[in-house]
Amino acid sequence: MVMTIKNISFGKANKYIHMILGLNYSYNKNEKNSKYDPLAIFKKIKRQKYVIDQEIPIYDESCMKEYIDLPYIDWIKEGVLPFACKRFNIGYSYDRKRIVIPERKWDGDDNEYIGISGRTTVANYELFDIPKFLKLSNTYPKGMNVYGLNENYKTIQEAGYCVVLEAQKSVLKRYSRKDGTAVAIGNCEFTEAQVRILISLNVEIVVALDEGIDIHHIRKECDKFYPIRKVSYIYDKWDLIEKGSKDSPADKQNKIYNFLLKHRVIYDESERRKLKIWQEKQEKN
Repeated sequence: MVMTIKNISFGKANKYIHMILGLNYSYNKNEKNSKYDPLAIFKKIKRQKYVIDQEIPIYDESCMKEYIDLPYIDWIKEGVLPFACKRFNIGYSYDRKRIVIPERKWDGDDNEYIGISGRTTVANYELFDIPKFLKLSNTYPKGMNVYGLNENYKTIQEAGYCVVLEAQKSVLKRYSRKDGTAVAIGNCEFTEAQVRILISLNVEIVVALDEGIDIHHIRKECDKFYPIRKVSYIYDKWDLIEKGSKDSPADKQNKIYNFLLKHRVIYDESERRKLKIWQEKQEKN
């Protein structure tokens, strides 16, 4: 309108509008065109490649027959209760001295497993070069599943949100406290397949990584879901989780966990700008 009335170019009209509104005007010829694209959300989904190159092996419950249905006492002391172990079919191997953790297929039946891992119970295992976790079944793509989603799917849909933790044990701790909204990705970084799985739930994604994870990394992970799904993250700015402990929010009692969940940070355009500013600084350095 200003261009037509004053018969001037777009650049001059833009500068004039800034002047009458009292805004600072700056123009960089090297700036990229930031034209609004109404299809950006869908293009973001399309850009991601979710190709499964190998068939994921499926086992039935007989895969657990050589292991004992026995909760591990130290886990009970930590807050993983027997009824939670029963629900997730946790077992024990005397021969290997490992807690046996079967992983159900996220969208399968209760009797469909994609693999079994074993967590060592040997004290000071690092000194003996014993791996903390060991595959007890044929290797399957670790990033192709979300632990606990099979068991907690109904509760997550009812709650309208899904809390994503790192470790399997963290999911068991939350379930032991009558909370069936947690899942685990086995890492501090989402794979493309896990992003796809969680987006398909059509609920809010709450990213709750372990203590010590850099906030810029957390925002980067949240950005994988935004703006396709509502996404938020738990960040302890009150030092309720001991610094340097690398504990999960799920390690805390309900009073603290629920406080952190209630005051979670919604990832929005403001959060995204903070991420972009940090990324630009990193590129310059």
